[in-house]
Amino acid sequence: LSILLLIGSLEVASQQLLDKAEYNTKYLRVANQQLGSDLKVVRGAVTEPQLLEKKTAILGTVTAGDSYTTFTPLVPFDKEAHYTLVSNGQAAVFKIDKSKDYEPIEIVGIYPAVKQVPVNILKWYIRFSKPVNPIKIYDHIRFLDDEGKPIDRSILDLGAPLLSADGTLLTVWIEPGRQKRLLGPNRHLGSVFDIEQNYTLHISNTLKDAQGIALEKSVSHSFVTHASDRNQPSIVQWQVDPPHAASHQDLNISCYEQLDYGSLLDAFSLEHEGRPIAGQLSYDSATNKIHYRPETQWTRGEYVIKVNGILEDLAGNNLIHLFDRPIDENLTERSTQELRFVIE
Repeated sequence: LSILLLIGSLEVASQQLLDKAEYNTKYLRVANQQLGSDLKVVRGAVTEPQLLEKKTAILGTVTAGDSYTTFTPLVPFDKEAHYTLVSNGQAAVFKIDKSKDYEPIEIVGIYPAVKQVPVNILKWYIRFSKPVNPIKIYDHIRFLDDEGKPIDRSILDLGAPLLSADGTLLTVWIEPGRQKRLLGPNRHLGSVFDIEQNYTLHISNTLKDAQGIALEKSVSHSFVTHASDRNQPSIVQWQVDPPHAASHQDLNISCYEQLDYGSLLDAFSLEHEGRPIAGQLSYDSATNKIHYRPETQWTRGEYVIKVNGILEDLAGNNLIHLFDRPIDENLTERSTQELRFVIE
């Protein structure tokens, strides 16, 4: 924990104000004798009283005890960020330090990991090394044109972002109303991207992890758009390279087309003699190959690869229907296609 003095025309006694105080990301607890009825906490190390008066207090609850008063913020305090406590004509700045063994969050993958994508691409995925802070996460992500200018209304800003259960995989939707022809946003604004143009997916270093600590540096991924993809994907042409029995070798599958990373994770499963084979799936979008590594050794026999109809290509076309199509209530996305192979 660290304390900084706030110097100004306020009657400042920050060391007294935070004397015997306790604070972490969840709460700030201060001795009652140091407080008045005007307790508030604001974000930032505010050094000028006139600015402090204009600062909006952080939302939270105040609970008074016999000896201490506890302030619990509605949203937990961030680590490595400054806050200012104001009460009884006094002000003090405090900061919650990161732990000594802290490892900074990193971006370990952007999907598709290719330089050329169809102009009607529907989704991108960002893989983080640890859980990310979901609050206003899309404020830190932008698509830029070839002049480095942000593209307005390019990302579907969901109130609750689409994150994996472990908080490390974020889905970034290109605004579907602009990518799907004949809808209002598409007619009035056009598609998000133009064909044969250079663009950049930019993730700002203002993006934070679950502890409130920001990325050490911004990350960008540049790409070029080519013709629209309006064909359905298929597993018919997939070629399987079976591993050897009694090994932990990867099962390698050549797909021959670019697949949507997130839907592949949800759609793919593998069975042997009716029992699911647990393992780790990875996808190389540069070579269009799926790799599946089992938790246990392979055994001899027939295996069944099951692929749910929700599997999509980069333009949102799945195994059952095209994304850019009239709605047909008779279609179902839950039908499953199968591919079999034998390990001898």
